[in-house]
Amino acid sequence: MELKDQILQTKERKKGFLNAMPESTRTQIDTYTKLDRISGKAWTVIVCGAVLALIGYLFACLAKDDSRWVVNLIPAALLIAVGVVAAICIRSIASKAKKAISLGAPDYVEELTAINARLVGLERAEKVRQEAEKQEAKAKARAEAAQRDAELALQRQQEVTQSASIVQNVPQPAPETVPVPPAPAETPVPPVSPEE
Repeated sequence: MELKDQILQTKERKKGFLNAMPESTRTQIDTYTKLDRISGKAWTVIVCGAVLALIGYLFACLAKDDSRWVVNLIPAALLIAVGVVAAICIRSIASKAKKAISLGAPDYVEELTAINARLVGLERAEKVRQEAEKQEAKAKARAEAAQRDAELALQRQQEVTQSASIVQNVPQPAPETVPVPPAPAETPVPPVSPEE
């Protein structure tokens, strides 16, 4: 069975599980789910506090001409500290509420946790599979491009060797010979006698 089918079946199972429980329990489970998300994302409060502190610090430093950057740093540090305390409080309150709900409906919470864990695992496996398919497609495209390049190089090499063999097989025209005129016959010179 493919992962997509398993993911769809798990989602259907979760939906059926939530629809099968009594209304009051479903409300508790929905609250539990929302509290779980909130406690998991409590760190965003710290990040928001830090960003606001940085922006406020920069505006405070730019607004005044005197160099009171240390004084301006105090409110920024306080804002970051407030963000950290707020995140800790949110997380603590959410975990206490989750614990209270899980004590009220332990079987439902355990079943929902198991379904969610299975769903998360399947979705991660699907992402890994999709990433592997992408990598395989990229590798296949690179291999095809390398194959095309090799075929082109082979074709060019064959063209070069064919042109070289054609040049070698073409009969070369004989160099034109210029007729050499016959050398003039040497006329014998009469010997000169010493008496003259």
